[in-house]
Amino acid sequence: MRGMWNRPDNVRSEPQRQDVPGVVDTIGLAYTRLLARPWVVLGPVLLDLYLWLGLKITAGPLVLKLADIVRPVKTVGNSAADFLEGQEQFNLAELASMQLITVRMPTFLPLLVTEQSVRISSWKPAWESGSWWLLALIVPLLLLAGYAIGAIYLQSVGHVARDLPLSFDLRRTFGTALDLLLWLIASIGLFLLIAWPVLVLQGGLIWYGTGIVELFILLLLIPAGIGFVLFFFSVFAIVLDGATAIQAYRSSYRVVRAYGWQSIVFIVSFMVVTGGFPFFWRLLIDVPPGTLIAIIGNAFVSTGMIAAGMIYYEDRAATVELGDLVPAPIDSRRHATKEQRFG
Repeated sequence: MRGMWNRPDNVRSEPQRQDVPGVVDTIGLAYTRLLARPWVVLGPVLLDLYLWLGLKITAGPLVLKLADIVRPVKTVGNSAADFLEGQEQFNLAELASMQLITVRMPTFLPLLVTEQSVRISSWKPAWESGSWWLLALIVPLLLLAGYAIGAIYLQSVGHVARDLPLSFDLRRTFGTALDLLLWLIASIGLFLLIAWPVLVLQGGLIWYGTGIVELFILLLLIPAGIGFVLFFFSVFAIVLDGATAIQAYRSSYRVVRAYGWQSIVFIVSFMVVTGGFPFFWRLLIDVPPGTLIAIIGNAFVSTGMIAAGMIYYEDRAATVELGDLVPAPIDSRRHATKEQRFG
C-alpha cells in the first residue's frame, strides 16, 4: 500500500531499490512537509531583512588594500585589482549568509548584481571603517556567526525532512557548526591536493607573464565538477547523522555511486530550481512589496529543495551499506547511532 508521493505506507523488511521514491516524489514530499512547518524559513528571511534594512558594513579599505597587494602580479594583477576595487561597496555582513555551494543560507539579497543591490539599499545606514585590519578581523567573525546561524537553520530543515517536531540542542548546534567548518577546510584541502600541480604550474607561468588562465581554469573545473557531484550529499550526512567530513564524503560517494543517474538528475534539478528562481524574483524588486515577496519566496523554494536533498540522501543511504553496497531496510539506519551507521 502506498501513501502520498509514491512512498510505501508499510516498509518491507527487505526492500528493493525500486522502493525508494523518485526525484519528483521526493521533491513533492519535501514541500508538503515544509508547508506543515513554514516558520522554518524565518531564518533566511530575517537575515535577508537585515541585509536589506540593517546596518551595512562596507568593505572599502579591505578590498583596496588587497588590490594594492595583487596589482604587481604579472598578467592577472591589474584585472584582479580592478575587480577588487569594484567591490568597494560590498557589504561584509553578507558573509554571514554562508554563500557557499550546498552549505549556504538561502538568502536573496546576496544574489543580486551590484546595480540591483545598490538600488534597493542605497538609502540605508552604512558603517565605513578607516582601518583595513579592523575589517580583516570582522570577516572571520561574520563567517563563524554564519556557520552558527546556518547550523541552526539546517538542523531545522532536517526536522522537516524527517517529519519530526522542531527542537533545538545548543550543544549539537555548535557541534554541527564545527563539523561544517571542518568539512569546508577538508574540502579546500582535498581540492588543493588534487589541483596543486596545475596551480603551481599556472603560478609559475603567471610570474613570468605567460600564463594561459582560461586553459588552467578549465583544467581545475573538471576535478571540481566531479567532486561536486560525488560529495554533493556530504553536508546532509553531517547535519542528519553528525558525521565527520571523511564519513560524510564516503556516505555521499556511496549514494551517488549506487544511484548514479538518479543522483545526477536530482543535483541538476536542485541547481536549476535554486539557481533559476532568483532570476524570477529579481523582476519583483522594483517595488518594495516585490522585494519582500522575493525574499520570502526565495527562502521557501530553496528551503524546500534543501529538505528534498536531505530526504533523497537519507532514503538512499538507508539502502546502501557503506562497505559493500549491500541493500538494507530503508529505515534500518535512520535511528541507528553514528557508530552503527558509519562503523
